[in-house]
Amino acid sequence: MLKDISIVIPAYNEEKYILNSLRSLLNQNLANTISYEIIIVDNDSTDNTYKIVKSFIDKYRKSNDKISFELIREYRKGVAFARQTGFSMANSKIIATLDADCIASPLWIRTIFNIFNYDYDYLYNPFYRNLPSKIMDSIKNTINKKIVATTGMIKFYDADTPELKFINNLIPLFLKLANFFYLFPSLHGSNLAVLKEAFIQVDGFNLNLKTGEDLDLGLKLEKIGRIVYLPAIVYASSRRFKKNIIKAILIYTVANFLFHKITGKPLINELDTPRGEKDKLLEYFKLDNFNLLNKDNLLKDNNLIENLLTNLYFNNKGNSEVKFNIKEIINEFFEKLKLKK
Repeated sequence: MLKDISIVIPAYNEEKYILNSLRSLLNQNLANTISYEIIIVDNDSTDNTYKIVKSFIDKYRKSNDKISFELIREYRKGVAFARQTGFSMANSKIIATLDADCIASPLWIRTIFNIFNYDYDYLYNPFYRNLPSKIMDSIKNTINKKIVATTGMIKFYDADTPELKFINNLIPLFLKLANFFYLFPSLHGSNLAVLKEAFIQVDGFNLNLKTGEDLDLGLKLEKIGRIVYLPAIVYASSRRFKKNIIKAILIYTVANFLFHKITGKPLINELDTPRGEKDKLLEYFKLDNFNLLNKDNLLKDNNLIENLLTNLYFNNKGNSEVKFNIKEIINEFFEKLKLKK
């Protein structure tokens, strides 16, 4: 029987986190008419992820059969392969996904259902309020396009350091910056949903990408329909950012995002920066070495990001109004950083 929503969770060595994610999906505040399935794709884990999930599913099925589960293995390494395999198995018109260390808020599934079934578009959300009028008019002109995808806010549930706490507070500001460039909410795999027919139409994820497959999907989907904001939070683990939070945020997130938008491919196609791409990043950031890329320098000098935005993206554009608004957003970003210093 066709479900209302399929939820795909890619998992690689997530034995410590994935059960909390599954429990959050079982404890949703739903209308009784919403049916859904959960598809877990084990991406050739070397820990007990597969075994733990299988045991969890077996116990659930003994007492309840309301929610369908599928547990499969994908031996090709990479989240793009894992998501693609899960999406291809989806038995529904709507496919949602989040990471295995994420916790969905109680209204997450219900909100996704409402967006696609009732054409719900939170158009005048905070991402758009300060955009120039010409850009806002352009956004309004897309209102007649069919909604093909939605994506929403993430926050760290384990922000246990001052750095992580101010990053938590700054996530909305970064998303405003990101959406300034995309002019609609850019997709990120921790909190997104798509129409299956649209996903198939754009040939799904780019399997050549080891990172940024979600952003790439958004670039393709914007050509055939409308991507809207999903006003339901997903809480994520901050563990990937704890080793070097400034480098992780500034390079892996900001630089990769902008470069992907400009060129159609990520600047970094690895989780760790390959040697050849380090030279590119140093050149873009005008640094002698990565040791200069630390919190103190970031707090003192906003040129690291501002130069990247204006030189890399708007070189030869000649749009003073857009440049001015970017400068305002960057200044706001650094003012909040200084407040949390």
